[in-house]
Amino acid sequence: MDLLQLEHFLAIVEERTFTRAAERVSRTQPAVSQSIKKLEDEIGAPLFARDVHDVTLTEAGRVLADYARRMVHLRDEAVQRVADLRAMKAGTLTVAAHESAAVYLLPTPMRAYLQQYPDIKVGIHRSALAEIPRKVMDRNVDVGFVKDAPAFRELQHVEVHTDTMVMIASPRHALATRTDVTVADLADEPFVLHHGCATTAAMILRLFDQHSTRCRIVAELWSFENVKSFVQEGVGVAIVPGITVKHELRDGTLVRVPLAGLEMPRRTLMIYREDGYLSQPAAALIKLVRNFNWESTAGAAAARRTIGAPARFAPKRARR
Repeated sequence: MDLLQLEHFLAIVEERTFTRAAERVSRTQPAVSQSIKKLEDEIGAPLFARDVHDVTLTEAGRVLADYARRMVHLRDEAVQRVADLRAMKAGTLTVAAHESAAVYLLPTPMRAYLQQYPDIKVGIHRSALAEIPRKVMDRNVDVGFVKDAPAFRELQHVEVHTDTMVMIASPRHALATRTDVTVADLADEPFVLHHGCATTAAMILRLFDQHSTRCRIVAELWSFENVKSFVQEGVGVAIVPGITVKHELRDGTLVRVPLAGLEMPRRTLMIYREDGYLSQPAAALIKLVRNFNWESTAGAAAARRTIGAPARFAPKRARR
């Protein structure tokens, strides 16, 4: 049986005559009669008692009518659900990002995104950098935020933000007012390190090695928020991405200590897989992020104005 036959059947049930049912479904009466005959042949039982003036259901007809209503309702519900997805009135968006992107970079653009698409359910998963490209590649997430171009050539990437590493200290620290600090000056300084961010930790230790200076690590912590708390309490100094201490530097709860030779640009790339399929929620996020003004306090408003604008960055394909 097919849904068209069930629609013809339900029209007869509700209209009580073949004639009115045929008018309702915009078919001729013989065509509707033939449709019901095929349905009865498939069911293997008569659906209507035809020996009375009005059309009445047989026992098999009553059973089928209940299921037919549910099946047609499910069809209509499925069609509406897909229509809602296309209109962005429903749907999901999954994002995988490294810590500084997930915690410090994405909240503002995601606020703009959810203001534009309040019915989309967003999931942001903080993930290890090495795992994110594979998650995007396997379509376990829609979009990823990483530091380096992925090895998979199927993934496209766009540089969306550039940050710099900064050395921070408590305002009460002896180095807080210095303007000419060198790596050698840090030989005896307690240092707080984020051991969960392996690439950043490696860059910091390499900087000390290049200046033949021992990095006196007194605490290895698992998040930038944890690192900031220890530095604010005067446990030691630290080198962190600038975006992670933007508010603390503004409020004066931490100070930036100029460190000679500290030149560590830190990129954030957005990666996604477009070939074959890209969901509308993901496409909308990609468009927003490409046009987002990260430096402006009015960034969210700017993004909303440019949601429908062409991207300023051409996507690049990663090379193996």
